[in-house]
Amino acid sequence: MAAGLSVLGFGAMGSALVEGALRANLIEPSAILVIDPDDSARSRAERIGCRTASDPSYAIGIERCALAVKPQNFPDLAQQLGTLATPTLVLSIMAGVSIARITEALGPQTRTVRCMPNIAAKTGLAATTYQCAPECTVEDRDFALRLIGSLGIAIEIPEGLFDAATALNGSGPAYLFLLAESMTESAIRMGFDKFTAERIVRQTLLGSATLMARSGMTPADLRAAVTSRGGTTSAALAVLDAHGFRAMVNEALRASRDRGRDLAAEAAARAPQGSGSTGVA
Repeated sequence: MAAGLSVLGFGAMGSALVEGALRANLIEPSAILVIDPDDSARSRAERIGCRTASDPSYAIGIERCALAVKPQNFPDLAQQLGTLATPTLVLSIMAGVSIARITEALGPQTRTVRCMPNIAAKTGLAATTYQCAPECTVEDRDFALRLIGSLGIAIEIPEGLFDAATALNGSGPAYLFLLAESMTESAIRMGFDKFTAERIVRQTLLGSATLMARSGMTPADLRAAVTSRGGTTSAALAVLDAHGFRAMVNEALRASRDRGRDLAAEAAARAPQGSGSTGVA
């Protein structure tokens, strides 16, 4: 069995996974095989020293495999891989695809670690939730934790919470980006030029997030510290409260969680019967 790591999908998260592995010196670039049908994605991987291929079957026989494809593409990918004949550590970052579903599709030789990182993995500051299948060995867990740890912090959760984790840490950066967009647009309306508005907003959010991470104070305590009774911050928060800000956040996370469940159901419905025993297409 070939040593190394195959990475199926070299989009934002697949490339972040490879960059993290290299940043942490977990593996040599030449031991990583990136598989992606897109020519430009393969070119990017080759520029950092990885081997590349367009056919998923090239991953067969490599001892570790990372699935960084969209969940709706997994049934087709599973057909191309077929039942894996040799023990393989599978690291999946697919939303909505359970460990049981991966094992069913790829066969009993798989030892799956399910992960949910976020886009901040590109900077090594992601919050990645994970769960290991019971079949995972000590060596599997060690490698997986070192790999996802290279992306930021790793937090083990029950698999039943993965759809919620997708809504919380997986989609979470988008909520902050939307806030930044909205603050910038409002600043421009109040008279700032775009460059100055963006600069102030970026640093304000960066400084606030850093303070929250380092201070040891709760978000509620920090909010109270900058909110004087009858002051400017109080006026702004009153508007957010009046428009149901907390309720909107709750509904947004629930919608994201539920969509994750829908994706899982759609993927399962698309899977051909006996896909785990068809061999390589």
